[in-house]
Amino acid sequence: MGPRYGRLYANAVLRPLAEQVTDALDVRQGQTACDLICDSGTLGLALGAAVGHEGHVVLIDSDAALLPAASHEVSSAGCAVSAQVAEAETAPDDHRCDRVASLCTFGFWDGVSLLDVAKRMTHRGGRAAVLTWDSANPPAHEVALDVALRDVAGLESSFLTRCLAGPDAAEALGWEPVTLHDVVRFDGINVYWAAMVLERPVAHELDHQPGDSAQAMRAACVRALQPWTAPDGTMRIPVRATLWCSPPGGRG
Repeated sequence: MGPRYGRLYANAVLRPLAEQVTDALDVRQGQTACDLICDSGTLGLALGAAVGHEGHVVLIDSDAALLPAASHEVSSAGCAVSAQVAEAETAPDDHRCDRVASLCTFGFWDGVSLLDVAKRMTHRGGRAAVLTWDSANPPAHEVALDVALRDVAGLESSFLTRCLAGPDAAEALGWEPVTLHDVVRFDGINVYWAAMVLERPVAHELDHQPGDSAQAMRAACVRALQPWTAPDGTMRIPVRATLWCSPPGGRG
């Protein structure tokens, strides 16, 4: 299995959000920053550019196979990089970071709340933030695929459920929600399908579907995304995400 989010999705969706998260956290030169559940390191790369050559980025994921490629990606920013495998039973607790953040990976962590993990990894006076999709207004590019899978294939995607997950009211108590806005762009249905399905675990969820199902699901996505599709087929989809920011004072 590869990363949860492939390169096309990272370029179209995650990189602009990673820059916004880094700016919101006011990441500075020389700091130690953590990309929590780093996947392919998209957020880590933005953090690395912000902390600079004198800074340090800690990459943490529950999937050890992802860490070498993510470390290589983030090291291109010129910062120091270290990586750690984390399991729900042994949540990372041996780093004291200036900044800790997670980028649309809340649902891929099993065990104690990822918000609690982020807070525990942040030293007193540091800051943590976890980005999730807005539960009240989920992104149209994900919803279109989710509905197509249900209506055409009768499939409830466990991957999309994790992708769209966010904290409940009890988990988020004391955290400040900040709304981030962006525009997701796909250069046509072929790029959309590659980014949303072929490069993500959704492809494996469709392994046993009949051959004509994929075409029917693609057509359903085209119809659902028509309001945001230009005459040349390019899709520009406004999205809204929630950045859950740690309470003032950092870790207790």
